[in-house]
Amino acid sequence: MAKHPRPLSPSGLSRRTALGSAGAIAAVLGLSSPFGRATAQEATPDTRVSHPIVGVWMVTTPIGPALAVFSADGTNIQGVSTTQAGPQGVTFTGAQVGTWEPVDERRVHFTGVQLLTDASGAFVGSVTIDGHPQVSDDGQRFIDDDPETTITIRDAANTILDVIKPFPGGPPASGVRMGVGAPGFSEGTPAAGTPST
Repeated sequence: MAKHPRPLSPSGLSRRTALGSAGAIAAVLGLSSPFGRATAQEATPDTRVSHPIVGVWMVTTPIGPALAVFSADGTNIQGVSTTQAGPQGVTFTGAQVGTWEPVDERRVHFTGVQLLTDASGAFVGSVTIDGHPQVSDDGQRFIDDDPETTITIRDAANTILDVIKPFPGGPPASGVRMGVGAPGFSEGTPAAGTPST
């Protein structure tokens, strides 16, 4: 990942802003998967209902947490931070909305789009993420570190400004399945003076 933001267009989008927006997807950075690989031809659309990705996930990314919902009908909605600081000021980000399909019994391919606006509410562009998370054998976590993962950044006229293939790169995005009474956060260290009960 780039360590310094660079302007991509007069719209004010920077690589850092776009990557921040892509945080949901997040689920997209890393090197190689410990869970193996397969091709999309090995899965059929009717395998969505029983696929272990179906559910709600707390996702950890290099730029912060995100929430991801994979529905049995192939819908994918991801919640990320709603504002980002950029070279032109604050950029507001929408939820990432898209679809997914099985690649095999553990891995999926999702395509999600996130719309971006500036502080005045003007549309300034979008981010499209093609991610490839793979669910662990126990079905309680996933990792996305697939070299086919891409982040496509477009301006307000839908002109492609950049296509980022983050591999090899930083740490992968990973997800923990959420449940009732189990929001998926890792254990934190209480701050000094914080009550323990």
